[in-house]
Amino acid sequence: MQGLTDEELIEVIQKYEGSRRKKAFDCLYLRYYTPITQYFYFALNKDFEKAKDFFHDLFLKLLESPDRFDTSRPFKPWIFRVAANMCRNDYRKSEVANRFNEYILKTTENYTVLNETEAKLAVSIKKLNSEQRSLIVLRFKINLTIKEMAGIFECPEGTVKSKLFYATKELSEHYKK
Repeated sequence: MQGLTDEELIEVIQKYEGSRRKKAFDCLYLRYYTPITQYFYFALNKDFEKAKDFFHDLFLKLLESPDRFDTSRPFKPWIFRVAANMCRNDYRKSEVANRFNEYILKTTENYTVLNETEAKLAVSIKKLNSEQRSLIVLRFKINLTIKEMAGIFECPEGTVKSKLFYATKELSEHYKK
């Protein structure tokens, strides 16, 4: 198997089951472990554990659905493009979480209670889970549209509406207590 090209190894993974498939996968896995883990390491702020986790996730995706790869095209650029997309997605998630946490810290530190209702609302918001807090703050404090929120959470608008409905319902229950 060592003498096969990357594309030929993928073909074996796509067409066969059992030990032949396992050997081809192992060969590809070992061939790319160091370069892709190094890429993840530097792309993910030198976090070696996270780099290893991302590498394993990448190859798990490949193992679960090898037919996503077109064997008439080169494998190496494709696998690195998938790795780059994984990093981009992680950056996006981290950026949203960081912006939200920064905003929450600023608003809770500088929060001046104008009346008892606002104090009660602030306490109720803090009782929500992080996703629900995000939804409430992004929608009602920052005034983002449902469409913008769908882009941030990378999900359909209907999903955002549903999650927002349940978040406001839970907020209401906390507020009433």
